[in-house]
Amino acid sequence: MENIRYKILLIEDNELDQKAFKRFVDNSDIPYDCTIASSVSEANSILNSDQFDAIISDHSLGDGTAFDILDLVKDTPIIVVTGAGDEETAVKAWKAGAYDYLIKDLDLNYLKAIPITVENAIRHRFVEKKLQLLSGAVMSTDDSVYITDMESRIIFVNKAFCETYGYKEEEIVGQSGSILWIGKNQSESTRSVFQTQGAGSTCEVGFYHKRKDDSIFPVSLSRSTIRDTRGRDVAIVGVARDISERILIEDEFKTTTLKLKKRNQLKNEIAITVTEALLRLLADGNIDRSKKVISDYLDISKIEAGKLEIERKTFSFATVVSQIFETLLPIAEQKNIQLKYFIPEYALDVNGDHDRIAQVLLNLVSRAIEISPANGHITVRVRDVGGEIAVEIQDEGAPLERDQIHSIVNRHDWIKEQFRAGREDLALGLWIAKELVEMHGGRIWAESLDSERNNFCFTVPKSGVRKEVPVEVASASAS
Repeated sequence: MENIRYKILLIEDNELDQKAFKRFVDNSDIPYDCTIASSVSEANSILNSDQFDAIISDHSLGDGTAFDILDLVKDTPIIVVTGAGDEETAVKAWKAGAYDYLIKDLDLNYLKAIPITVENAIRHRFVEKKLQLLSGAVMSTDDSVYITDMESRIIFVNKAFCETYGYKEEEIVGQSGSILWIGKNQSESTRSVFQTQGAGSTCEVGFYHKRKDDSIFPVSLSRSTIRDTRGRDVAIVGVARDISERILIEDEFKTTTLKLKKRNQLKNEIAITVTEALLRLLADGNIDRSKKVISDYLDISKIEAGKLEIERKTFSFATVVSQIFETLLPIAEQKNIQLKYFIPEYALDVNGDHDRIAQVLLNLVSRAIEISPANGHITVRVRDVGGEIAVEIQDEGAPLERDQIHSIVNRHDWIKEQFRAGREDLALGLWIAKELVEMHGGRIWAESLDSERNNFCFTVPKSGVRKEVPVEVASASAS
Protein backbone atom coordinates (compact mmCIF):
# COMPACT_ATOMS: atom_id res chain seq x y z
CA MET A 1 0.00 0.00 0.00
CA GLU A 2 3.10 2.21 -0.12
CA ASN A 3 3.30 5.11 -2.56
CA ILE A 4 -0.47 5.42 -2.67
CA ARG A 5 -2.18 8.79 -2.30
CA TYR A 6 -4.91 8.80 0.29
CA LYS A 7 -7.96 11.02 0.44
CA ILE A 8 -8.12 12.46 3.95
CA LEU A 9 -10.91 14.48 5.55
CA LEU A 10 -9.73 16.68 8.45
CA ILE A 11 -12.56 17.95 10.69
CA GLU A 12 -11.10 20.75 12.84
CA ASP A 13 -12.72 24.00 14.03
CA ASN A 14 -9.42 25.68 15.05
CA GLU A 15 -7.85 27.52 12.09
CA LEU A 16 -4.35 27.40 13.63
CA ASP A 17 -4.58 23.62 13.96
CA GLN A 18 -5.89 23.40 10.37
CA LYS A 19 -2.88 25.36 9.08
CA ALA A 20 -0.48 23.34 11.23
CA PHE A 21 -1.84 20.11 9.78
CA LYS A 22 -1.60 21.37 6.18
CA ARG A 23 1.92 22.69 6.74
CA PHE A 24 3.04 19.38 8.26
CA VAL A 25 1.62 17.40 5.31
CA ASP A 26 3.24 19.70 2.73
CA ASN A 27 6.63 19.95 4.45
CA SER A 28 6.80 16.20 5.08
CA ASP A 29 5.72 15.43 1.51
CA ILE A 30 3.02 13.06 2.78
CA PRO A 31 0.86 11.69 -0.09
CA TYR A 32 -2.48 13.05 1.15
CA ASP A 33 -5.23 14.77 -0.80
CA CYS A 34 -6.72 16.78 2.05
CA THR A 35 -10.21 18.19 2.47
CA ILE A 36 -10.94 20.32 5.56
CA ALA A 37 -14.28 20.78 7.32
CA SER A 38 -14.75 23.22 10.24
CA SER A 39 -17.89 21.71 11.78
CA VAL A 40 -20.09 18.63 11.97
CA SER A 41 -22.63 20.13 9.56
CA GLU A 42 -19.95 21.00 6.99
CA ALA A 43 -18.45 17.51 7.33
CA ASN A 44 -21.89 15.98 6.84
CA SER A 45 -22.37 17.96 3.62
CA ILE A 46 -18.96 16.87 2.30
CA LEU A 47 -19.51 13.21 3.21
CA ASN A 48 -22.80 13.19 1.33
CA SER A 49 -20.98 13.92 -1.92
CA ASP A 50 -17.54 12.36 -1.49
CA GLN A 51 -15.73 9.36 -0.02
CA PHE A 52 -12.44 9.24 1.89
CA ASP A 53 -9.83 6.68 2.86
CA ALA A 54 -9.62 8.03 6.41
CA ILE A 55 -11.09 10.78 8.60
CA ILE A 56 -9.22 12.75 11.27
CA SER A 57 -11.63 14.54 13.60
CA ASP A 58 -11.09 16.88 16.52
CA HIS A 59 -13.12 15.78 19.52
CA SER A 60 -14.73 19.13 20.36
CA LEU A 61 -16.32 20.90 17.40
CA GLY A 62 -18.39 24.05 17.28
CA ASP A 63 -21.71 22.31 16.60
CA GLY A 64 -21.00 18.89 18.05
CA THR A 65 -18.29 16.34 18.80
CA ALA A 66 -16.38 13.56 17.11
CA PHE A 67 -19.08 11.20 18.35
CA ASP A 68 -21.49 12.88 15.90
CA ILE A 69 -19.03 12.05 13.10
CA LEU A 70 -18.81 8.46 14.31
CA ASP A 71 -22.61 8.28 14.05
CA LEU A 72 -22.47 9.62 10.48
CA VAL A 73 -19.75 7.31 9.13
CA LYS A 74 -19.65 3.54 9.49
CA ASP A 75 -17.39 2.37 6.66
CA THR A 76 -14.37 4.69 6.94
CA PRO A 77 -11.68 4.55 9.67
CA ILE A 78 -11.87 7.58 12.00
CA ILE A 79 -9.02 8.90 14.15
CA VAL A 80 -10.14 11.15 17.01
CA VAL A 81 -7.82 13.98 18.12
CA THR A 82 -8.31 16.06 21.26
CA GLY A 83 -6.43 18.53 23.40
CA ALA A 84 -7.61 16.90 26.62
CA GLY A 85 -5.97 13.67 27.71
CA ASP A 86 -9.21 12.17 28.94
CA GLU A 87 -8.83 8.41 29.19
CA GLU A 88 -12.57 7.91 29.67
CA THR A 89 -13.29 9.79 26.44
CA ALA A 90 -10.73 7.65 24.63
CA VAL A 91 -12.44 4.45 25.76
CA LYS A 92 -15.84 5.80 24.67
CA ALA A 93 -14.42 6.74 21.28
CA TRP A 94 -13.04 3.25 20.71
CA LYS A 95 -16.34 1.69 21.74
CA ALA A 96 -18.17 4.03 19.37
CA GLY A 97 -16.04 2.78 16.48
CA ALA A 98 -12.99 5.07 16.35
CA TYR A 99 -9.85 3.36 15.09
CA ASP A 100 -7.49 5.35 17.31
CA TYR A 101 -7.29 8.35 19.67
CA LEU A 102 -4.47 10.94 19.62
CA ILE A 103 -3.79 13.71 22.16
CA LYS A 104 -2.70 17.14 20.98
CA ASP A 105 0.34 18.64 22.61
CA LEU A 106 1.63 22.24 22.60
CA ASP A 107 4.67 21.34 20.47
CA LEU A 108 2.42 19.60 17.89
CA ASN A 109 4.39 16.39 18.19
CA TYR A 110 1.13 14.47 17.78
CA LEU A 111 1.25 15.34 14.07
CA LYS A 112 4.25 13.04 13.67
CA ALA A 113 2.09 10.09 14.76
CA ILE A 114 -0.62 10.80 12.19
CA PRO A 115 1.01 9.21 9.06
CA ILE A 116 1.62 5.82 10.68
CA THR A 117 -1.76 5.93 12.43
CA VAL A 118 -3.56 6.68 9.14
CA GLU A 119 -1.56 3.96 7.35
CA ASN A 120 -2.44 1.39 10.01
CA ALA A 121 -6.10 2.44 10.03
CA ILE A 122 -6.41 2.04 6.26
CA ARG A 123 -4.58 -1.29 6.33
CA HIS A 124 -6.86 -2.46 9.14
CA ARG A 125 -9.96 -1.51 7.16
CA PHE A 126 -8.59 -3.22 4.05
CA VAL A 127 -8.04 -6.44 6.00
CA GLU A 128 -11.53 -6.16 7.55
CA LYS A 129 -13.16 -5.89 4.12
CA LYS A 130 -11.11 -8.79 2.83
CA LEU A 131 -12.14 -10.90 5.80
CA GLN A 132 -15.79 -9.93 5.31
CA LEU A 133 -15.63 -11.04 1.67
CA LEU A 134 -13.89 -14.26 2.62
CA SER A 135 -16.37 -14.93 5.41
CA GLY A 136 -19.30 -14.26 3.09
CA ALA A 137 -17.88 -16.59 0.45
CA VAL A 138 -17.23 -19.37 2.96
CA MET A 139 -20.67 -19.06 4.56
CA SER A 140 -22.55 -18.97 1.23
CA THR A 141 -20.74 -21.79 -0.59
CA ASP A 142 -22.61 -25.05 -1.14
CA ASP A 143 -19.57 -27.05 -0.03
CA SER A 144 -19.15 -27.99 3.63
CA VAL A 145 -16.28 -26.01 5.16
CA TYR A 146 -14.85 -26.74 8.60
CA ILE A 147 -11.68 -25.62 10.40
CA THR A 148 -9.85 -27.49 13.14
CA ASP A 149 -6.98 -26.38 15.35
CA MET A 150 -3.73 -28.35 15.43
CA GLU A 151 -5.20 -30.62 18.13
CA SER A 152 -8.01 -31.53 15.68
CA ARG A 153 -10.71 -29.62 17.60
CA ILE A 154 -13.34 -28.09 15.33
CA ILE A 155 -13.29 -24.31 15.71
CA PHE A 156 -15.46 -23.23 12.73
CA VAL A 157 -18.18 -24.64 10.45
CA ASN A 158 -20.23 -22.95 7.73
CA LYS A 159 -23.96 -23.19 7.06
CA ALA A 160 -23.61 -25.90 4.38
CA PHE A 161 -21.66 -28.06 6.84
CA CYS A 162 -24.47 -27.88 9.40
CA GLU A 163 -27.07 -28.76 6.77
CA THR A 164 -25.06 -31.67 5.36
CA TYR A 165 -23.83 -33.21 8.63
CA GLY A 166 -26.94 -32.48 10.70
CA TYR A 167 -25.22 -30.59 13.52
CA LYS A 168 -26.01 -27.19 14.96
CA GLU A 169 -22.98 -24.92 15.13
CA GLU A 170 -22.92 -24.93 18.93
CA GLU A 171 -23.09 -28.76 18.95
CA ILE A 172 -20.06 -29.37 16.71
CA VAL A 173 -17.68 -26.51 17.57
CA GLY A 174 -15.23 -27.77 20.19
CA GLN A 175 -15.69 -31.42 19.19
CA SER A 176 -12.81 -33.52 17.87
CA GLY A 177 -12.63 -33.70 14.08
CA SER A 178 -12.57 -37.50 14.42
CA ILE A 179 -16.33 -37.33 15.03
CA LEU A 180 -16.77 -36.95 11.26
CA TRP A 181 -14.96 -40.18 10.38
CA ILE A 182 -16.27 -43.72 10.45
CA GLY A 183 -14.54 -46.21 12.73
CA LYS A 184 -11.94 -48.77 11.71
CA ASN A 185 -14.40 -51.68 11.69
CA GLN A 186 -16.37 -50.55 8.67
CA SER A 187 -17.81 -52.87 6.05
CA GLU A 188 -16.67 -52.97 2.43
CA SER A 189 -19.60 -50.75 1.44
CA THR A 190 -18.44 -48.07 3.87
CA ARG A 191 -14.69 -48.23 3.35
CA SER A 192 -12.95 -45.10 4.58
CA VAL A 193 -11.00 -44.44 1.38
CA PHE A 194 -12.06 -45.29 -2.17
CA GLN A 195 -11.49 -44.31 -5.77
CA THR A 196 -14.12 -42.76 -8.00
CA GLN A 197 -13.91 -42.19 -11.72
CA GLY A 198 -13.04 -38.64 -12.81
CA ALA A 199 -12.99 -37.05 -16.24
CA GLY A 200 -11.32 -39.13 -18.95
CA SER A 201 -9.15 -41.89 -17.48
CA THR A 202 -8.36 -40.09 -14.22
CA CYS A 203 -9.34 -41.35 -10.77
CA GLU A 204 -10.21 -39.26 -7.73
CA VAL A 205 -9.85 -40.23 -4.07
CA GLY A 206 -12.97 -40.10 -1.93
CA PHE A 207 -13.71 -40.70 1.75
CA TYR A 208 -16.68 -41.76 3.83
CA HIS A 209 -17.89 -39.37 6.55
CA LYS A 210 -20.50 -39.77 9.27
CA ARG A 211 -23.45 -37.49 10.03
CA LYS A 212 -24.87 -36.72 13.46
CA ASP A 213 -27.44 -39.51 12.99
CA ASP A 214 -24.58 -41.97 12.26
CA SER A 215 -25.55 -42.33 8.60
CA ILE A 216 -22.55 -42.77 6.28
CA PHE A 217 -22.08 -40.84 3.05
CA PRO A 218 -19.24 -40.39 0.52
CA VAL A 219 -17.41 -37.07 0.16
CA SER A 220 -14.66 -35.62 -1.96
CA LEU A 221 -12.40 -33.88 0.54
CA SER A 222 -9.61 -31.33 0.26
CA ARG A 223 -7.63 -30.11 3.27
CA SER A 224 -4.98 -27.42 3.63
CA THR A 225 -2.92 -25.89 6.42
CA ILE A 226 -3.38 -22.34 7.71
CA ARG A 227 -0.16 -20.63 8.83
CA ASP A 228 0.36 -17.46 10.86
CA THR A 229 2.61 -14.54 9.92
CA ARG A 230 5.63 -16.42 11.31
CA GLY A 231 4.93 -19.45 9.13
CA ARG A 232 3.73 -21.64 11.99
CA ASP A 233 0.89 -24.14 11.40
CA VAL A 234 -2.14 -22.95 13.37
CA ALA A 235 -5.20 -24.66 11.83
CA ILE A 236 -6.47 -27.06 9.18
CA VAL A 237 -9.31 -26.11 6.81
CA GLY A 238 -11.33 -28.88 5.22
CA VAL A 239 -13.73 -28.57 2.27
CA ALA A 240 -16.07 -31.54 1.81
CA ARG A 241 -18.59 -32.18 -0.96
CA ASP A 242 -21.34 -34.80 -0.68
CA ILE A 243 -20.99 -37.06 -3.75
CA SER A 244 -23.65 -39.62 -2.81
CA GLU A 245 -25.68 -39.06 -5.94
CA ARG A 246 -22.63 -39.28 -8.14
CA ILE A 247 -21.48 -42.55 -6.53
CA LEU A 248 -24.97 -44.04 -6.93
CA ILE A 249 -24.98 -43.15 -10.62
CA GLU A 250 -21.50 -44.60 -11.09
CA ASP A 251 -22.42 -47.83 -9.28
CA GLU A 252 -25.68 -48.16 -11.21
CA PHE A 253 -23.86 -47.55 -14.45
CA LYS A 254 -21.20 -50.17 -13.66
CA THR A 255 -23.86 -52.74 -12.69
CA THR A 256 -25.89 -52.07 -15.82
CA THR A 257 -22.81 -52.31 -18.01
CA LEU A 258 -21.85 -55.69 -16.55
CA LYS A 259 -25.36 -57.07 -17.06
CA LEU A 260 -25.48 -55.72 -20.59
CA LYS A 261 -22.15 -57.29 -21.51
CA LYS A 262 -23.21 -60.68 -20.11
CA ARG A 263 -26.60 -60.80 -21.78
CA ASN A 264 -26.34 -59.21 -25.20
CA GLN A 265 -22.69 -58.12 -25.76
CA LEU A 266 -23.45 -54.57 -26.84
CA LYS A 267 -20.97 -53.41 -29.43
CA ASN A 268 -17.81 -52.05 -27.77
CA GLU A 269 -17.82 -48.86 -29.79
CA ILE A 270 -21.25 -47.80 -28.56
CA ALA A 271 -20.48 -48.83 -24.96
CA ILE A 272 -17.30 -46.75 -25.00
CA THR A 273 -19.14 -43.76 -26.49
CA VAL A 274 -21.86 -43.89 -23.81
CA THR A 275 -19.30 -44.38 -21.03
CA GLU A 276 -17.17 -41.43 -22.10
CA ALA A 277 -20.22 -39.17 -22.40
CA LEU A 278 -21.51 -40.17 -18.96
CA LEU A 279 -18.15 -39.60 -17.28
CA ARG A 280 -17.91 -36.19 -18.93
CA LEU A 281 -21.38 -35.24 -17.67
CA LEU A 282 -20.55 -36.41 -14.14
CA ALA A 283 -17.26 -34.50 -14.11
CA ASP A 284 -19.15 -31.37 -15.18
CA GLY A 285 -21.77 -31.87 -12.46
CA ASN A 286 -24.67 -32.46 -14.93
CA ILE A 287 -26.54 -34.87 -12.66
CA ASP A 288 -29.96 -34.58 -14.36
CA ARG A 289 -28.57 -35.25 -17.84
CA SER A 290 -26.54 -38.14 -16.41
CA LYS A 291 -29.74 -39.62 -14.99
CA LYS A 292 -31.39 -39.39 -18.43
CA VAL A 293 -28.48 -41.25 -20.05
CA ILE A 294 -28.67 -43.94 -17.33
CA SER A 295 -32.45 -44.27 -17.76
CA ASP A 296 -32.16 -44.63 -21.55
CA TYR A 297 -29.26 -47.04 -21.14
CA LEU A 298 -31.38 -49.20 -18.82
CA ASP A 299 -34.23 -49.22 -21.35
CA ILE A 300 -31.85 -50.26 -24.12
CA SER A 301 -30.43 -53.06 -21.96
CA LYS A 302 -33.95 -54.33 -21.23
CA ILE A 303 -34.89 -54.21 -24.90
CA GLU A 304 -31.70 -56.01 -25.98
CA ALA A 305 -32.19 -58.63 -23.28
CA GLY A 306 -35.85 -59.14 -24.23
CA LYS A 307 -36.94 -58.07 -20.76
CA LEU A 308 -38.99 -55.00 -21.68
CA GLU A 309 -42.66 -55.94 -21.51
CA ILE A 310 -45.47 -54.22 -23.36
CA GLU A 311 -48.66 -53.88 -21.33
CA ARG A 312 -51.39 -53.38 -23.90
CA LYS A 313 -54.62 -51.60 -23.19
CA THR A 314 -57.00 -49.27 -25.01
CA PHE A 315 -56.55 -45.54 -24.52
CA SER A 316 -57.17 -42.21 -26.29
CA PHE A 317 -54.24 -41.10 -28.42
CA ALA A 318 -55.43 -37.48 -28.23
CA THR A 319 -54.86 -37.53 -24.46
CA VAL A 320 -51.28 -38.70 -24.94
CA VAL A 321 -50.55 -35.92 -27.43
CA SER A 322 -52.03 -33.30 -25.10
CA GLN A 323 -49.95 -34.52 -22.16
CA ILE A 324 -46.68 -34.52 -24.13
CA PHE A 325 -47.29 -31.00 -25.41
CA GLU A 326 -47.97 -29.77 -21.87
CA THR A 327 -44.66 -31.34 -20.72
CA LEU A 328 -42.55 -29.91 -23.56
CA LEU A 329 -44.08 -26.45 -23.82
CA PRO A 330 -41.64 -24.84 -21.28
CA ILE A 331 -38.67 -26.21 -23.26
CA ALA A 332 -40.12 -24.90 -26.54
CA GLU A 333 -40.70 -21.50 -24.94
CA GLN A 334 -36.98 -21.17 -24.26
CA LYS A 335 -36.40 -21.07 -28.04
CA ASN A 336 -39.71 -19.30 -28.79
CA ILE A 337 -40.83 -22.31 -30.84
CA GLN A 338 -44.54 -22.70 -31.61
CA LEU A 339 -45.99 -26.17 -31.06
CA LYS A 340 -49.15 -27.31 -32.90
CA TYR A 341 -50.97 -30.59 -33.26
CA PHE A 342 -53.83 -31.71 -35.53
CA ILE A 343 -56.04 -34.69 -34.69
CA PRO A 344 -59.13 -35.96 -36.59
CA GLU A 345 -62.47 -34.75 -35.38
CA TYR A 346 -63.25 -38.18 -34.00
CA ALA A 347 -61.36 -39.69 -31.11
CA LEU A 348 -58.81 -42.37 -32.02
CA ASP A 349 -58.22 -45.17 -29.54
CA VAL A 350 -54.91 -47.00 -29.54
CA ASN A 351 -54.20 -50.58 -28.53
CA GLY A 352 -50.81 -50.53 -26.86
CA ASP A 353 -48.68 -49.58 -23.83
CA HIS A 354 -49.72 -46.05 -22.86
CA ASP A 355 -46.42 -45.08 -21.19
CA ARG A 356 -44.21 -46.51 -23.93
CA ILE A 357 -46.09 -44.84 -26.77
CA ALA A 358 -45.98 -41.59 -24.80
CA GLN A 359 -42.19 -42.15 -24.52
CA VAL A 360 -41.94 -42.51 -28.32
CA LEU A 361 -43.80 -39.24 -28.90
CA LEU A 362 -41.79 -37.45 -26.18
CA ASN A 363 -38.46 -38.55 -27.69
CA LEU A 364 -39.37 -37.53 -31.23
CA VAL A 365 -40.86 -34.13 -30.34
CA SER A 366 -37.91 -33.41 -28.00
CA ARG A 367 -35.55 -34.11 -30.88
CA ALA A 368 -37.55 -31.75 -33.14
CA ILE A 369 -37.26 -28.95 -30.56
CA GLU A 370 -33.52 -29.58 -30.20
CA ILE A 371 -32.70 -29.35 -33.93
CA SER A 372 -35.21 -26.63 -34.90
CA PRO A 373 -34.08 -22.98 -35.06
CA ALA A 374 -35.38 -20.35 -32.63
CA ASN A 375 -38.77 -18.80 -33.51
CA GLY A 376 -39.61 -21.90 -35.54
CA HIS A 377 -42.64 -24.16 -35.75
CA ILE A 378 -43.18 -27.83 -34.93
CA THR A 379 -46.35 -29.58 -36.04
CA VAL A 380 -47.69 -33.01 -35.07
CA ARG A 381 -50.34 -34.48 -37.39
CA VAL A 382 -52.32 -37.60 -36.53
CA ARG A 383 -54.11 -39.49 -39.33
CA ASP A 384 -56.39 -42.51 -39.49
CA VAL A 385 -54.92 -44.97 -42.04
CA GLY A 386 -57.15 -47.98 -41.73
CA GLY A 387 -55.97 -50.32 -39.02
CA GLU A 388 -53.25 -47.94 -37.86
CA ILE A 389 -52.73 -44.42 -36.64
CA ALA A 390 -50.01 -42.53 -38.51
CA VAL A 391 -48.17 -39.77 -36.67
CA GLU A 392 -46.00 -37.11 -38.39
CA ILE A 393 -43.66 -34.80 -36.46
CA GLN A 394 -42.68 -31.95 -38.74
CA ASP A 395 -39.69 -29.75 -37.83
CA GLU A 396 -37.69 -26.96 -39.47
CA GLY A 397 -34.25 -28.46 -38.99
CA ALA A 398 -31.59 -28.78 -41.67
CA PRO A 399 -32.89 -30.78 -44.69
CA LEU A 400 -32.12 -34.50 -44.67
CA GLU A 401 -30.30 -36.12 -47.58
CA ARG A 402 -30.84 -39.76 -48.49
CA ASP A 403 -27.69 -40.97 -46.75
CA GLN A 404 -28.55 -38.88 -43.69
CA ILE A 405 -31.98 -40.51 -43.51
CA HIS A 406 -30.32 -43.93 -43.61
CA SER A 407 -27.87 -43.03 -40.81
CA ILE A 408 -30.63 -41.61 -38.61
CA VAL A 409 -32.68 -44.79 -38.67
CA ASN A 410 -29.46 -46.79 -38.20
CA ARG A 411 -29.29 -46.68 -34.40
CA HIS A 412 -25.52 -47.08 -33.94
CA ASP A 413 -24.60 -44.26 -36.31
CA TRP A 414 -27.25 -42.07 -34.72
CA ILE A 415 -25.94 -42.59 -31.18
CA LYS A 416 -22.36 -41.72 -32.11
CA GLU A 417 -23.46 -38.64 -34.04
CA GLN A 418 -25.58 -37.30 -31.17
CA PHE A 419 -22.90 -37.84 -28.50
CA ARG A 420 -20.34 -36.06 -30.66
CA ALA A 421 -22.78 -33.14 -31.01
CA GLY A 422 -23.22 -32.91 -27.20
CA ARG A 423 -26.88 -34.08 -27.33
CA GLU A 424 -26.47 -36.80 -24.72
CA ASP A 425 -30.08 -36.55 -23.55
CA LEU A 426 -31.32 -37.33 -27.10
CA ALA A 427 -28.59 -39.77 -28.13
CA LEU A 428 -30.48 -42.96 -27.28
CA GLY A 429 -33.94 -41.50 -27.74
CA LEU A 430 -34.46 -42.44 -31.41
CA TRP A 431 -33.09 -45.94 -30.90
CA ILE A 432 -35.59 -46.48 -28.07
CA ALA A 433 -38.43 -44.94 -30.11
CA LYS A 434 -37.64 -47.23 -33.07
CA GLU A 435 -37.58 -50.35 -30.87
CA LEU A 436 -40.80 -49.45 -29.03
CA VAL A 437 -42.70 -48.70 -32.24
CA GLU A 438 -41.59 -52.00 -33.77
CA MET A 439 -42.50 -53.89 -30.58
CA HIS A 440 -46.04 -52.53 -31.09
CA GLY A 441 -46.07 -53.82 -34.66
CA GLY A 442 -45.64 -50.34 -36.17
CA ARG A 443 -43.06 -48.67 -38.42
CA ILE A 444 -40.84 -45.59 -38.05
CA TRP A 445 -39.11 -43.59 -40.77
CA ALA A 446 -37.80 -40.13 -41.70
CA GLU A 447 -38.39 -38.10 -44.85
CA SER A 448 -37.34 -34.67 -46.12
CA LEU A 449 -40.33 -32.76 -47.47
CA ASP A 450 -38.42 -29.83 -49.00
CA SER A 451 -35.43 -27.56 -48.27
CA GLU A 452 -37.02 -26.28 -45.05
CA ARG A 453 -38.99 -29.14 -43.50
CA ASN A 454 -38.42 -32.70 -42.29
CA ASN A 455 -40.86 -35.35 -41.12
CA PHE A 456 -40.34 -38.11 -38.59
CA CYS A 457 -43.19 -40.57 -38.89
CA PHE A 458 -44.40 -43.65 -37.08
CA THR A 459 -47.47 -45.85 -36.95
CA VAL A 460 -49.18 -47.70 -34.10
CA PRO A 461 -52.19 -50.07 -34.24
CA LYS A 462 -55.67 -48.82 -33.44
CA SER A 463 -57.97 -50.52 -31.00
CA GLY A 464 -60.49 -51.20 -33.78
CA VAL A 465 -62.98 -48.80 -32.18
CA ARG A 466 -63.83 -45.38 -33.52
CA LYS A 467 -65.69 -43.02 -31.20
CA GLU A 468 -67.55 -40.20 -32.87
CA VAL A 469 -66.45 -37.64 -30.27
CA PRO A 470 -65.26 -34.19 -31.51
CA VAL A 471 -61.59 -33.46 -30.86
CA GLU A 472 -60.44 -29.90 -31.47
CA VAL A 473 -57.27 -28.95 -33.26
CA ALA A 474 -54.96 -27.61 -30.53
CA SER A 475 -51.80 -25.55 -30.45
CA ALA A 476 -49.28 -24.29 -27.96
CA SER A 477 -47.09 -21.31 -28.67
CA ALA A 478 -44.18 -19.60 -26.99
CA SER A 479 -44.84 -15.91 -27.42
